[in-house]
Amino acid sequence: VVLFLIGGSIAPGFLHLSHMMTILGLASFLGIIALGQTLAVLAGAEGLDLSVGAVVSLSSVVAAGILQGSDANLPLALAAVLFAGLVVGLINGAGIAFFRIPPLVMTLAMSSVVGGFGIVYTNGQPSGMVSPLLKTIVTGRVGFFPFIIAVWLVVIVVAVLILEKTRTGRKLYGVGSNDITARLSGVRTRGVRTSAYAVSGMCSALAGLLLLGYTGTPYLDVGSIYVMPSVVTVVIGGIAMTGGGGSYVGVVVGAVVLTTLDSLLVTLRTGAGGRLIIYGLVILVVLTVYSRSLKELLGIKRG
Repeated sequence: VVLFLIGGSIAPGFLHLSHMMTILGLASFLGIIALGQTLAVLAGAEGLDLSVGAVVSLSSVVAAGILQGSDANLPLALAAVLFAGLVVGLINGAGIAFFRIPPLVMTLAMSSVVGGFGIVYTNGQPSGMVSPLLKTIVTGRVGFFPFIIAVWLVVIVVAVLILEKTRTGRKLYGVGSNDITARLSGVRTRGVRTSAYAVSGMCSALAGLLLLGYTGTPYLDVGSIYVMPSVVTVVIGGIAMTGGGGSYVGVVVGAVVLTTLDSLLVTLRTGAGGRLIIYGLVILVVLTVYSRSLKELLGIKRG
């Protein structure tokens, strides 16, 4: 709210309903990518998925190549990108859970591999085009309400129900909170952690398909700008970076906040470098506040 008010004081059009709906629509891409990042962090073991950007980019170019402007090819394109994201996520998860490779190293390496595969697949020149139906789903509106927000709402409802109302969600939180306790309770911790990264890959793949509908043209690096923001969104959203704590609802708010902040910085004509500096500062501030709050809580418990 404060960010919107600041934006409105700088540019009157910032508070127009159509502009606010546009911001929410843009936040949906980040929100879906950040869902995958949320699962990786919740799984614990210093979880993080730095391959999200590469998967988004690969999904975009693969979908464009399959669609070729035809609505009839949309189901095949959706299945293909989700499968590609699943494979990448499974490889990430297996390396982290079974071979004990640090998440930062594993996902960074996979980001390079996936990026290279995208170049080989397209020969450096992505081809194909978005289908009319996909473009309508992403950019269409009913009055001021964009269709893409409805898609994100479905994702939010499904994610919250699974994470907070099912045994699968409770297992994920349990593994992230205390791996040993979860394992002694009969939970297959390595399988849960691998599944978290697999779903993370699928979330990024879905976002890549939707981004194709927004841009209309495939780009090899369309997902690279979402890597840092997805991490910042998770931090702002209150997900415990140690794993096992937080809610996706908070991440949804974080996606809206960060997208609004980005829009405000663009209004202020802040360059890409300046925005990255501010993202980094946001992470430091939020993590510092979180760390102090945690220490105070532990101090209260000891007392």
